[in-house]
Amino acid sequence: MDAPHPKQLAALVRATAVLALSPTQQVAWLESLEIRVPVDELALEFEDGHLLLPQWVEAGWLPPDAVPAFSALDEALTAMSGAEHAELWTVAALLEAPEWARVRELAAKVFHLL
Repeated sequence: MDAPHPKQLAALVRATAVLALSPTQQVAWLESLEIRVPVDELALEFEDGHLLLPQWVEAGWLPPDAVPAFSALDEALTAMSGAEHAELWTVAALLEAPEWARVRELAAKVFHLL
């Protein structure tokens, strides 16, 4: 199996870093993009990279001890998904919802393991 491209790993690291930012920094990051990006883009970019996690560990690009932390972050984001949680994918929720505070905490743990 071919290893994923390093740009994909860089995107995962960036996505994790953005998820670990303070709420106001996350909003500023979203606003800095050239196009209007919905809040769910924060999770989508992480999800894209998380799918390749086993390949990166196998290639030696990520430490195996980071896998549980990545999985916990992915589970927290997955628990927030779906139409029944649409209210969590707004700027107001990003700023105030405890679910987002938990995501930031988990993302910081992942980031420190990299």
